[in-house]
Amino acid sequence: MTSKERLETAASFREPDRIPIELQISERARELPELEKLVAFIDTEADNFLYVPAVDWGFFGLDSDYSEEVIEDIPGVHQKMRRVHRTEAGDFFAITQHFYPHLDSADYHWERRYIETTDEMTRLADAPRRVRPLEVEAHRKAVAKMGSRGLPLMGMPHPLGTLVRWSKMEEVYMWFLSDPGVIHRFLDNSNRQMRDTILALGEAGVTGWFATAALEMLILPWMGRSQFDEFIFPYDKMVNDAIHQIGGKHRSHCHGNSMEYLEHMSEMGLDATEPLEPPPFGDVDLAEAKRRVGDRMMLSGNVASQFFNTMGRDEVRASVRRAIREGAPGGGFSLRTTGGHAGLNPDLDKAQLHRIIENVETYVEAGLEFGTYPIRI
Repeated sequence: MTSKERLETAASFREPDRIPIELQISERARELPELEKLVAFIDTEADNFLYVPAVDWGFFGLDSDYSEEVIEDIPGVHQKMRRVHRTEAGDFFAITQHFYPHLDSADYHWERRYIETTDEMTRLADAPRRVRPLEVEAHRKAVAKMGSRGLPLMGMPHPLGTLVRWSKMEEVYMWFLSDPGVIHRFLDNSNRQMRDTILALGEAGVTGWFATAALEMLILPWMGRSQFDEFIFPYDKMVNDAIHQIGGKHRSHCHGNSMEYLEHMSEMGLDATEPLEPPPFGDVDLAEAKRRVGDRMMLSGNVASQFFNTMGRDEVRASVRRAIREGAPGGGFSLRTTGGHAGLNPDLDKAQLHRIIENVETYVEAGLEFGTYPIRI
């Protein structure tokens, strides 16, 4: 099978030739000579969902004239940047702090986020919204270029998840209590825009897998079940119904304590979720998750790569073997690490990076060894 066929078969709750093995690393990591073997596996054998363009989602669904400038530079210490989105609802700005020598790192400090005041929240909630510009030609070219190497995945924002990340978090959670009306206006307007844009994609002949990365900030310990039911379930279901209406599916990225939400997420219309973190990073018991939703949600992950800096190879093999034994029978599962890029950070010291490389190689080898169908472990 090709990687595309393998993923499609597993996502249809049938058994492919072997378990799909997901692995992606950063562009910087790909340049390291020590990772040549893993790069070859990723490029020729791995089974990945790969992002392709589909929609210009803008800034919270608004057209934006974006600019940024360095407002403070202390060589050897940090830079501060002012970032501005100019929209028809007014300007929204943030200030971020970036530390030498890793100024381009994705990890940085937010000194100010885009949405921190009630005025900013109100302007965002009441902004006029239209169907977003579609990127149909770019989508088709990207899918054609991929060929059979993986499954195309169309990223889309999650309005509340984006708000929590791009705002002062404690303010958003307080607005749930002090001004729920403005939150509901924002969610209603934003998710209707999402729904209408997705339906427009379908009319243009574009469908497939969609992805969000949000729910990890919208479950315990951040939000309780009653808030989930009020501020997430009805809006997400509206968007998921639109995805299904055009023949698509939705994969959700959700770290943390997702175990007791899996059935609810399925009822909300999610078709797949990852990375299903086991304790202590989350609370997912893979065997129980498979029993509860494994016939209707594709499950991916459960190999705790956050421990790859301390684990021995035998421990990694045992972890992969267990995940395959519990998740693979009947299809509906792909092997995936729970940490970003499997922990392969080029900025780590050489000894630690070498150990992680060994363990990621072991993850791949064990997946190939134990993951052939029919599963016999």
